[in-house]
Amino acid sequence: MYSKPLSVGNDSSTIRIVSVLAEYPGVYPTISAALSASLDGDTILIEPGTYCESLLIDKAVSLVGNGACGDIVLESYNQPCLSLSSTGIHIECLTVRCRINMQAELYGAVNVTQGVVEIVNCDLSSASYACLMLAGPTTRVVMRHSIVHDSSGYGVFVGTVAQCLLEQCTFSNNMYAEVMAVQNSEVILQACILCHGKGYGVLVAECSHGCLSNCDIYKNAQAGIAVCQDSVAEISTCKVHDGKASGVTFSQNAHGIMEHCDVYANCSSAVEIKQNSNPVIRACKIYKGKWSGIFIGDRSGGIIEDCEILNNTLAGIEVTWESDPTIRHCRIHYHGRGIAVFQRGRGTVKDCDLRNNSQSSVLVEAGSQLAQERNSD
Repeated sequence: MYSKPLSVGNDSSTIRIVSVLAEYPGVYPTISAALSASLDGDTILIEPGTYCESLLIDKAVSLVGNGACGDIVLESYNQPCLSLSSTGIHIECLTVRCRINMQAELYGAVNVTQGVVEIVNCDLSSASYACLMLAGPTTRVVMRHSIVHDSSGYGVFVGTVAQCLLEQCTFSNNMYAEVMAVQNSEVILQACILCHGKGYGVLVAECSHGCLSNCDIYKNAQAGIAVCQDSVAEISTCKVHDGKASGVTFSQNAHGIMEHCDVYANCSSAVEIKQNSNPVIRACKIYKGKWSGIFIGDRSGGIIEDCEILNNTLAGIEVTWESDPTIRHCRIHYHGRGIAVFQRGRGTVKDCDLRNNSQSSVLVEAGSQLAQERNSD
């Protein structure tokens, strides 16, 4: 259960046991009491029970639940459960929940303001602004194998040049976004599940950087992945599906690359490229959307290559409002129209298979133009 070695033979570190029973000498009745006695490198081993505490940790200690995660509960009211500001803090096997009986303040159940922090095998929920909130240029959080859910704001909020790595975590039922990165921050998600959110799956904004790989993102109320406001994203081998809006959106001068992804069965366009955005969409399968497969508008561009786009309700690719993408080596089939270009849209289509669209392979409205080379239609 415990993933870090205990240095019981090292005189410089100590294991301190906390129990709500506190029946034995040397056992602390509260986590706060054990923290007060701890030094850098110590481990606080927490026995099953519910601990109603708000902890400020500014030393390199480990808090480890001694049992099943659901049996060791750290709970706070109207303030963070954990406020962390040191490198070397390790949190493992705890249920952390923040409750409020007043209007939500701008804090998380776990707040990290500086240092490198590791969170493993935890369950985080919060009635406040976020389950996990981190900010600051020296702040880096690694969270693995954890569940993050039911926040009144964000599951994870990464701000002010902070960095966050999320591995094999599950996010669900958070209000605004399961994961958000803003203010020149960076978030990396690997093999995560993000589902049933009341807002976005992943939102990367304000000149931030997002990197997603092997994630399953589904049934969110807004876009499964949204990249906006001069941000950049690298998205690979992800599934984005069954959302109530678009699957993936690039907007407001967003850039990046999406490759080897499946985007399907979303209620709007599978991929939206808007407002001067210019990503690369490569080797993706885009299908069964209830709008167009890829919508490109508002003077956007982009490169669409080596993709299979099929069975979307409207066009395979729709280009509008002076946009100018390059589309090459794609198979675009089983739509009403393979490619539709409207409202002074432009584009270049090369070496594409545009057969088996019921109305036409290409529709170009008057005032728009489309350069075509070596296509099958």
